[in-house]
Amino acid sequence: TLQNVDQIGNKKFKMSKLLKMPRIDYYFDVISPYSVSIRYIPFFLGAVMKESGNRPPAMLPARSVMMMRDLDRTAKFWNIPLTQPPKFMEWIMKYRTTGAMKVLLVLEEQAKELMLRAAREMWLRLWSRSEKIFEDGDFIEVLKAVGVKNPEEIVAKSKEEKYAKILTENTKKGVDLSAYGAPWINVVTTDGNEHSFFGSDRFHLIADLLQQPQPLPDKFMSSQKSKL
Repeated sequence: TLQNVDQIGNKKFKMSKLLKMPRIDYYFDVISPYSVSIRYIPFFLGAVMKESGNRPPAMLPARSVMMMRDLDRTAKFWNIPLTQPPKFMEWIMKYRTTGAMKVLLVLEEQAKELMLRAAREMWLRLWSRSEKIFEDGDFIEVLKAVGVKNPEEIVAKSKEEKYAKILTENTKKGVDLSAYGAPWINVVTTDGNEHSFFGSDRFHLIADLLQQPQPLPDKFMSSQKSKL
């Protein structure tokens, strides 16, 4: 999740001044429950699935059942409010997330932190409160919740062709990196090499690659400190 990524991104890297800071390119879509110098890159998961020949877990009966179990375990492990919306299947058959992602692109131009707050609010609406994030009215509610004073203008601006093009470009970049799901994480290390990871359960591998402390829930960090 975005929360997990921040636990790695907020660590200060002790690198030589001769080396540039490692960079993490985090390709995400708010429909996904799993959605350093970190670049958060909105892309369209539906197109990634189509181009890669992949299918959403919810569309495969066996994976769908396992996904629900996995979400429950993830919620318990990280202590986050994560539940599948009762109408999730109905919504993903009816709606696309392109509108939501274009709203995030508009916010990104104004301030990265504003975009991240809106992305988190979209995630909470869908995966915690079982509320839609697909239509203009949904976007306006999200924007108001994160303190945007001109939500209607932001939504209107997101419909400009410019943002559709950016979203398409971001999605193509993800596909070119062999992305087949979200989140898709591309790590550029100080030697210029690129390393791709899929899923929110790969942060321990990313931390190991960057020689950083392992990202763990607070309950485990407190336990470790008490043993010292």
